Amino acid sequence: MRRYDWRIPAVTFHPDAKALVVIGLHADRRWVAKRVWEAGLRVFLVAPEGFARPDGSWFEYPLEVPRSGDVVVRRTAAAGVGELERLLGLV
Repeated sequence: MRRYDWRIPAVTFHPDAKALVVIGLHADRRWVAKRVWEAGLRVFLVAPEGFARPDGSWFEYPLEVPRSGDVVVRRTAAAGVGELERLLGLV
C-alpha cells in the first residue's frame, strides 16, 4: 500500500465490500482508513502497536487511526488473524 513516501492512489472498493482489514505495522493506515470511512465501510486493524528492537526492548508504535466502531486486534499478524477470525465468528 505504501512505497517510500508515496501515498497510495485512489482505491475503488467493490460494491459488495463491507470493510477493510489492515494488517501490518505501517501500511499508511491514515490515508487508507479515511477512504474506507468515506465509503461508509468499517476498518479492522491487526497490529501489535509496537515492535521489538534488536536489543529485545519494546518500541511503542500506537495506531493513529482507530475510530469508534472499528475493530482493533493488538497482536502480530500471525496471532492476530486468528483472533480476528474469532471476533468475526468465522471459527
